[in-house]
Amino acid sequence: MNTFCPKKWNIFFKAIHNHQRQIILDIIKNNKGINASGIVKKIHLSQPTVSHHLNILCDASIINAKKVGKDVLYNIDCDCITECCGGFMNKFSTKSS
Repeated sequence: MNTFCPKKWNIFFKAIHNHQRQIILDIIKNNKGINASGIVKKIHLSQPTVSHHLNILCDASIINAKKVGKDVLYNIDCDCITECCGGFMNKFSTKSS
């Protein structure tokens, strides 16, 4: 498994540190392929605020955005999460191999 460089970890962990983004991730996890309007209805934040959080999560590669017609649908990038968290754990684990 390739580990992310510390700069990528910083972006990743900063993105998931925010409570509202954690809620958005949970909504996406439970509603695969949801659009921003669907997220707005579930979290009761403004559209611009949700879009801001979605951009941060996309920039950190935590979620994927796929344009389907006029909608942009969001899904969690499990590979990114596994790679980043796994790499972080491997780097700092005290277990010997």
